[in-house]
Amino acid sequence: MTKIENPFFVVSYHSPAYFCDREEETKRASSALINGRNLTLLSARRIGKTGLIRNVFYHLQKKSGWRTLYIDLMPTANLNDFIKLLSTAVVEQEWRQSKNYMKKIAILLSGLKAKLSFDPTTGAPEIGVEYKTRQETEKSLSALFYYLSKQNVKYAVAFDEFQQIIYYPEKNIEALLRSHIQRLNNVNFIFSGSNKHLLISMFSDYGRPFYQSSDFLFLEKINAATYCRFIREKFAEHGKSIEEELVKEALEYYRIHTFYVQYFFNKLFENSGKSATKEHVEYVHRLILEEREAIYYTYRNLLTSYQFLLLKAIACEDGISQPTASDFIAKYSLKQGSSVNRALAALIDREMVYEEGGTFHVYDVFFSKWLAKSL
Repeated sequence: MTKIENPFFVVSYHSPAYFCDREEETKRASSALINGRNLTLLSARRIGKTGLIRNVFYHLQKKSGWRTLYIDLMPTANLNDFIKLLSTAVVEQEWRQSKNYMKKIAILLSGLKAKLSFDPTTGAPEIGVEYKTRQETEKSLSALFYYLSKQNVKYAVAFDEFQQIIYYPEKNIEALLRSHIQRLNNVNFIFSGSNKHLLISMFSDYGRPFYQSSDFLFLEKINAATYCRFIREKFAEHGKSIEEELVKEALEYYRIHTFYVQYFFNKLFENSGKSATKEHVEYVHRLILEEREAIYYTYRNLLTSYQFLLLKAIACEDGISQPTASDFIAKYSLKQGSSVNRALAALIDREMVYEEGGTFHVYDVFFSKWLAKSL
């Protein structure tokens, strides 16, 4: 077994031993899939949706023998991209788990009219598709879902950032996908995303194809006390220590936002000795911002000067509940409330600001800290 050098994983899921809490969420998601229900999973970005999905899949594979497919739809721009990613995920599963995988892959490829190649580095199979007409695309999509329906196994398929399908140039994509998905008896789905407004609308608005077709699970932040205990335990398991108060301060500093907490403690674990001290903590805070400074300076070119001023003001306040209040406007020389509202709407649209519990925050916690300290 490979030795774990750093217990705070940032870009991948390892195992339940390195996954903090989410026991109730894992139980609810697993139960929905096992009992034949689809699930819509919503949260702000980088709160831990992908980690939860991987954790659910880990338990399904271990206990129930399910096959699991995770597809991130964010990079897709059209239905061709959708088919390519889903079919590649299916082929990779067959390649890894089926004894007669070449025969099964050949059957799938014939239906998709797709080309098979292999990654020169990993050897993993890759699917190439290029359809010239809508008819060809829809026929291949039908073949892909038909193939899944004929497999003598249960599938759990996660479509991350599922709201991306709304932006496809093809018309009626929601209805098309819904028509295939509702006929599958051996496949259940997790539809996840960070755009709560769009996803809630897709699954709760009467008249839309996915109306009331899944359970809802809203992913909240991990309990601070539970997260603190987890972090200190991981330090201790690797022969290191950290005071409870330092952990609590860091959790509050990074808003108990999973990605930023994990990243910080990954760097702190790396840059501290047997005992992590306040000096180590302050050093890592600075190090993280210094490493990103060049990127953050370029953000100024993406915004108007007024939008950037408002963004900085929100960061300096570490969140604001009344952005048009006279004292806030006066403190940061923001002019009238109507200008604040227009700039705030633009920042939300660019996903640089989000609203949580009636308070507006800069989305990127590290960027927020840099704005507050460096400008």
